[in-house]
Amino acid sequence: MKIALISLTENGKILANSISTAMEDDPTVIKVDTFHKNVKKTLNNIFNAYDCIIGIMATGIMVRKICTLLKSKEHDPAVLIIDEKGEHVISLVSGHLGGGNEFSIKIANIIKAEPIITTTTDINHKLGVDSLARKYYLNIDDVSKIKEINSSLINDEQVKLIFNTKFNFIVDDDDVNRTYDTFLSKSNLIIICDSSVTVNLDPKKIVVGIGSRKNIKSIDVVNAVKYAFKILDLPVKRIDLMATGHMKQNEIGINEAALELGVPIKIIPEEVLKDFKNPDLKGSNFVMKKFGVMGVCEPSALIAAGDESTLIFRKTPYNGVTVAIAVSKN
Repeated sequence: MKIALISLTENGKILANSISTAMEDDPTVIKVDTFHKNVKKTLNNIFNAYDCIIGIMATGIMVRKICTLLKSKEHDPAVLIIDEKGEHVISLVSGHLGGGNEFSIKIANIIKAEPIITTTTDINHKLGVDSLARKYYLNIDDVSKIKEINSSLINDEQVKLIFNTKFNFIVDDDDVNRTYDTFLSKSNLIIICDSSVTVNLDPKKIVVGIGSRKNIKSIDVVNAVKYAFKILDLPVKRIDLMATGHMKQNEIGINEAALELGVPIKIIPEEVLKDFKNPDLKGSNFVMKKFGVMGVCEPSALIAAGDESTLIFRKTPYNGVTVAIAVSKN
């Protein structure tokens, strides 16, 4: 997630800087930038460039400044509000698909504040269809149907979740079991339906990019991947593909780890890695000196996930292995 913090007062600026510092070691945070004052101009410039915008200011100020920038729940970033004393974190916009509710809780835990969540499914302890899609990185075929499905959940009407056995990880989720009646099918989609509406959820591609020291053991690679997915709160069964650079194609440990995890592995050619550019990637001088490319695991993950893919877990070392995770746009 790419985060923008906008403060208005000096106390707010101090709080923004402390939040930014606290998130430096969070591998799920890809980028954090802080801005001070000039709220309207800043929002006009950055609104579509970040996944989450956090305003440390009065709620009314933010509401007035973003009202002309909002498009739809599919595309709007999450917008959070924090008072300058850091006592409350309000999930204002895109609480489900944009991850605002989840991130409000994360920020509240960091600054010891109270998260304010007002979405009806959440306060009724239901996993809305849009929250399910966000949690497992699923595309929703028709977002206009979200309201009716979630209304059925809130009214305790039967809502079915129909899935293929390859999505078995879903039924291990207590929130899913509490919210939906689950049924098996042979469809390659996850189907949600009530008495009158059907929504199809199509899984995005999740790719694990791997780099490692020479002669790495497969157990170290597997453990590094499991560590990353534990942080993401995702089951490793959700992995679609592993990827690494050409310089690691003969690493037995990486190839054996892919077999153990039951996923194919894609080797990214040297020229593709060299040509790849992404402004959010910092790169490594060590890797550039040794292999002539700015990185291995992050570019490999993004390239294998396809055009307009995004990182959801930035390069993180773990016992001689570096892991990055990307998700496709569709």
